[in-house]
Amino acid sequence: MQRDRLNLCLSTLFPKPFEMTSDEFDAGLAAVASAGADGISLWSLHHLLLGDPAEQTAARIRQHGLDVVCIEAIYAWANADSPQAAAASAETELQLCADYGSPTLGAVVLEPSLNDIDLAAANLAAVADKADEVGATVCVEYLPWSGIPDIGTCWEVLRRSERTNVGFCFDSWHWHHQSGGPSGKNAEILASIPGEFIKLFQICGAEADPTDDPMQECMSNRPLPDDGVVDHDALFALFREIGADPIVAPEVFNARLIAQGPDAVASAVVDSCRSTMERW
Repeated sequence: MQRDRLNLCLSTLFPKPFEMTSDEFDAGLAAVASAGADGISLWSLHHLLLGDPAEQTAARIRQHGLDVVCIEAIYAWANADSPQAAAASAETELQLCADYGSPTLGAVVLEPSLNDIDLAAANLAAVADKADEVGATVCVEYLPWSGIPDIGTCWEVLRRSERTNVGFCFDSWHWHHQSGGPSGKNAEILASIPGEFIKLFQICGAEADPTDDPMQECMSNRPLPDDGVVDHDALFALFREIGADPIVAPEVFNARLIAQGPDAVASAVVDSCRSTMERW
């Protein structure tokens, strides 16, 4: 099962995730491997910051026995003027999927609204067709403050794209804090979705109430999966019901942990994930 493997996001290991030095990259890889994880998700930004050919960086990753399971992330696709423009906006990340052998490409919407949901679906289809050429699946992550704010809207975009190599990047924090919460209608929607569309699972905890700046909270104050208030038992029950077996890539941005160094972060996240996921 895919969920037997853990893959950590290097961006969660350092205090300035939008920066990455070569030394930090190597320290992050060593920490992930030492903690017993199997792979990483890689921001395209970090590839660009390192400035090395992908072949060279991929070799550094393989030296630690790690794979790249996701390239993150495209963000200009949904409100692009046309499917052609959407596909063009994803060219760099699609090439990185090919270069690193990543099976998934993350996709988010940063704008507060969608200009047109049917156009967004057509744009996603165009990106997915290009992703299929490099053997990748496009994983859309809904963000509660964005134009794709909840599981229902995300599923509509995925469904209308009429592509099989699309799916969810499913995040515990966003699941808990989406409009309507994690129960009721949203739970019913999840229960109706074929499990194969849950492609990537970013497991983490969440505080009971989000702050006035949810983006900042997401980037600095996410609890470990076995802390906080996310009802992972209920979520796992829904995953079992639909037969979901996603790639698991925890995303625990936690400033308190980060202050202890990358080895402490990686070890704590792996231990917490394995403990929590025993109940899946």
